Amino acid sequence: MLFAQKPLPTAIKQQAVLLGEAVCQARKARGIKQAELAQTLNITIPTLRKLESGDASVGLNTCFAALLSLNIQGSVLQQSAPALSPLPSISKDKRNEFAALLTQQGLFASDAENAAWLLALTPQQRLQAMINQEKEQRLCGIALR
Repeated sequence: MLFAQKPLPTAIKQQAVLLGEAVCQARKARGIKQAELAQTLNITIPTLRKLESGDASVGLNTCFAALLSLNIQGSVLQQSAPALSPLPSISKDKRNEFAALLTQQGLFASDAENAAWLLALTPQQRLQAMINQEKEQRLCGIALR
Protein backbone atom coordinates (compact mmCIF):
# COMPACT_ATOMS: atom_id res chain seq x y z
CA MET A 1 0.00 0.00 0.00
CA LEU A 2 1.42 3.38 -0.99
CA PHE A 3 1.03 6.39 1.21
CA ALA A 4 0.25 9.78 -0.26
CA GLN A 5 2.98 12.30 0.38
CA LYS A 6 2.06 15.68 1.77
CA PRO A 7 3.01 18.50 -0.59
CA LEU A 8 6.14 20.40 0.35
CA PRO A 9 5.65 23.79 1.99
CA THR A 10 6.14 26.72 -0.36
CA ALA A 11 9.10 27.98 1.67
CA ILE A 12 10.99 24.72 1.11
CA LYS A 13 10.24 24.79 -2.61
CA GLN A 14 11.53 28.36 -2.80
CA GLN A 15 14.73 27.45 -0.95
CA ALA A 16 15.31 24.49 -3.30
CA VAL A 17 15.01 26.85 -6.29
CA LEU A 18 17.53 29.26 -4.73
CA LEU A 19 19.94 26.41 -4.09
CA GLY A 20 19.56 25.14 -7.65
CA GLU A 21 20.14 28.60 -9.10
CA ALA A 22 23.29 29.04 -7.01
CA VAL A 23 24.68 25.69 -8.16
CA CYS A 24 23.84 26.41 -11.81
CA GLN A 25 25.35 29.91 -11.72
CA ALA A 26 28.53 28.71 -10.00
CA ARG A 27 28.95 25.84 -12.45
CA LYS A 28 28.52 28.11 -15.47
CA ALA A 29 30.80 30.80 -14.00
CA ARG A 30 33.56 28.19 -13.70
CA GLY A 31 32.97 26.92 -17.25
CA ILE A 32 32.04 23.44 -16.04
CA LYS A 33 29.68 21.35 -18.16
CA GLN A 34 26.82 19.46 -16.55
CA ALA A 35 28.40 16.15 -17.53
CA GLU A 36 31.65 17.08 -15.77
CA LEU A 37 29.96 18.17 -12.56
CA ALA A 38 27.67 15.13 -12.58
CA GLN A 39 30.72 12.88 -12.88
CA THR A 40 32.51 14.74 -10.08
CA LEU A 41 29.45 14.36 -7.83
CA ASN A 42 28.95 10.73 -8.91
CA ILE A 43 25.37 11.42 -9.99
CA THR A 44 23.52 11.28 -13.31
CA ILE A 45 23.03 14.32 -15.52
CA PRO A 46 19.23 14.14 -14.99
CA THR A 47 19.81 14.32 -11.22
CA LEU A 48 22.03 17.38 -11.68
CA ARG A 49 19.35 18.95 -13.86
CA LYS A 50 16.80 18.31 -11.11
CA LEU A 51 19.11 19.97 -8.58
CA GLU A 52 19.73 22.99 -10.81
CA SER A 53 16.03 23.38 -11.57
CA GLY A 54 15.15 23.48 -7.88
CA ASP A 55 13.63 20.02 -7.50
CA ALA A 56 13.46 19.45 -3.74
CA SER A 57 13.60 15.66 -4.13
CA VAL A 58 17.37 15.74 -4.69
CA GLY A 59 19.17 14.22 -1.70
CA LEU A 60 20.82 16.37 0.94
CA ASN A 61 24.17 14.63 0.37
CA THR A 62 24.06 15.60 -3.31
CA CYS A 63 23.22 19.21 -2.42
CA PHE A 64 26.11 19.43 0.06
CA ALA A 65 28.49 17.76 -2.39
CA ALA A 66 27.57 20.28 -5.11
CA LEU A 67 28.07 23.24 -2.77
CA LEU A 68 31.44 21.94 -1.59
CA SER A 69 32.60 20.91 -5.06
CA LEU A 70 31.82 24.36 -6.48
CA ASN A 71 33.23 26.07 -3.38
CA ILE A 72 30.02 28.01 -2.84
CA GLN A 73 30.59 30.13 0.26
CA GLY A 74 28.07 31.85 2.49
CA SER A 75 24.36 31.37 2.59
CA VAL A 76 22.64 30.69 -0.70
CA LEU A 77 19.28 30.46 1.02
CA GLN A 78 16.97 33.28 1.96
CA GLN A 79 17.66 34.60 5.41
CA SER A 80 14.02 35.57 5.79
CA ALA A 81 12.74 32.02 5.39
CA PRO A 82 10.10 31.25 7.99
CA ALA A 83 11.45 29.35 10.96
CA LEU A 84 10.44 25.74 11.30
CA SER A 85 8.50 24.74 14.35
CA PRO A 86 10.63 24.25 17.46
CA LEU A 87 11.82 20.75 18.18
CA PRO A 88 9.84 18.93 20.87
CA SER A 89 11.27 17.51 24.04
CA ILE A 90 10.42 14.20 25.61
CA SER A 91 9.87 13.78 29.30
CA LYS A 92 12.90 12.59 31.25
CA ASP A 93 10.92 9.57 32.44
CA LYS A 94 10.18 8.48 28.85
CA ARG A 95 13.82 8.97 27.82
CA ASN A 96 15.02 6.97 30.82
CA GLU A 97 12.51 4.21 30.13
CA PHE A 98 13.60 3.97 26.50
CA ALA A 99 17.27 4.17 27.48
CA ALA A 100 16.82 1.31 29.95
CA LEU A 101 15.25 -0.89 27.27
CA LEU A 102 18.06 -0.21 24.81
CA THR A 103 20.74 -0.59 27.48
CA GLN A 104 19.36 -4.07 28.23
CA GLN A 105 20.01 -4.86 24.57
CA GLY A 106 23.63 -3.71 24.83
CA LEU A 107 23.34 -0.12 23.65
CA PHE A 108 24.73 2.89 25.47
CA ALA A 109 22.25 4.99 27.43
CA SER A 110 23.28 8.21 25.67
CA ASP A 111 22.58 6.59 22.28
CA ALA A 112 19.23 5.41 23.58
CA GLU A 113 18.32 8.91 24.78
CA ASN A 114 19.28 10.38 21.41
CA ALA A 115 17.26 7.72 19.61
CA ALA A 116 14.22 8.37 21.81
CA TRP A 117 14.44 12.08 21.07
CA LEU A 118 14.80 11.50 17.31
CA LEU A 119 11.84 9.13 17.25
CA ALA A 120 9.65 11.82 18.78
CA LEU A 121 10.37 14.20 15.87
CA THR A 122 8.43 14.60 12.67
CA PRO A 123 10.42 14.14 9.42
CA GLN A 124 10.57 17.93 8.98
CA GLN A 125 11.89 18.35 12.52
CA ARG A 126 14.49 15.62 11.92
CA LEU A 127 15.68 17.54 8.86
CA GLN A 128 15.93 20.72 10.93
CA ALA A 129 17.88 18.81 13.59
CA MET A 130 20.34 17.62 10.90
CA ILE A 131 20.71 21.18 9.62
CA ASN A 132 21.32 22.45 13.17
CA GLN A 133 23.92 19.72 13.73
CA GLU A 134 25.69 20.63 10.48
CA LYS A 135 25.79 24.30 11.53
CA GLU A 136 27.22 23.37 14.93
CA GLN A 137 29.87 21.18 13.28
CA ARG A 138 30.80 24.00 10.92
CA LEU A 139 31.11 26.43 13.84
CA CYS A 140 33.36 23.95 15.65
CA GLY A 141 35.49 23.41 12.55
CA ILE A 142 34.44 19.82 11.99
CA ALA A 143 34.70 18.99 8.28
CA LEU A 144 31.76 17.41 6.46
CA ARG A 145 32.38 14.13 4.68
